[in-house]
Amino acid sequence: MSSPRARRFRVWASTAALATSLATIPGAGVAGAATVESAAAQATAATARKTGQAADRLDRIDWAAVVEPSLNCPEPGPNATWYVVRARVAAVGDLTRDGRRETVVVSSCPSPTSSNPLIAFVYDGASGSQTPHLLGKLGKNRYFKSLKTTIRHGRVHLRGKAVSRQAPNCCPDLIVSQTYAWNGTKFRRTTEKATRIS
Repeated sequence: MSSPRARRFRVWASTAALATSLATIPGAGVAGAATVESAAAQATAATARKTGQAADRLDRIDWAAVVEPSLNCPEPGPNATWYVVRARVAAVGDLTRDGRRETVVVSSCPSPTSSNPLIAFVYDGASGSQTPHLLGKLGKNRYFKSLKTTIRHGRVHLRGKAVSRQAPNCCPDLIVSQTYAWNGTKFRRTTEKATRIS
């Protein structure tokens, strides 16, 4: 198989294998989750850029720096080169029904080994682009190892693999779905379903 078509196939297969290995590196945390949802995140960003306000929020804010104080991560020791906070915009939509779009950002504390739980942070669309105001942290009651976030009908929907109290942190044993709604002062969890991974 030395034809150009065969060479292209080998290059494609090598690229696919590399992408798969990067998505499963221990400690990848948000980087791994972002790889899974890159297409959805790009679609969200593309939709948001249709409005000046949303484009300003998504393009100019250093979300990792915004999220880090709210993560309350342990202080890293000296020479902790692995300590890099990552954050991704997971969804954008009007959740407080004030006509402005809130931003949902997913992040977790860095770890040199197994990744820490993912949390969804909701920032107020009415606050300025330089001073995002935190409205809530969603999914804190579960140890999410992966997290897909969507907004439908003014509610935040979380779904992902999670670790139960009986399982080691490396190995999620649950699929958890949650829904959150804004009640005027805070986000309230309205539904939750957990299914064992067989």
